[in-house]
Amino acid sequence: MISLPGIETLVRTFGPFLIPATLFVLGAIGYLFLWLLTRNRRETYAADE
Repeated sequence: MISLPGIETLVRTFGPFLIPATLFVLGAIGYLFLWLLTRNRRETYAADE
């Protein structure tokens, strides 16, 4: 498999840390999306009253 030497070094160095870090980042993005969605819906309901 052909890959960049820098990426191969990073995976070899931080390999065990990459999966939890990736899951954390995806979870944080999902949480931010849900927070923005509920904030927008709250503002919509407040405008209806």
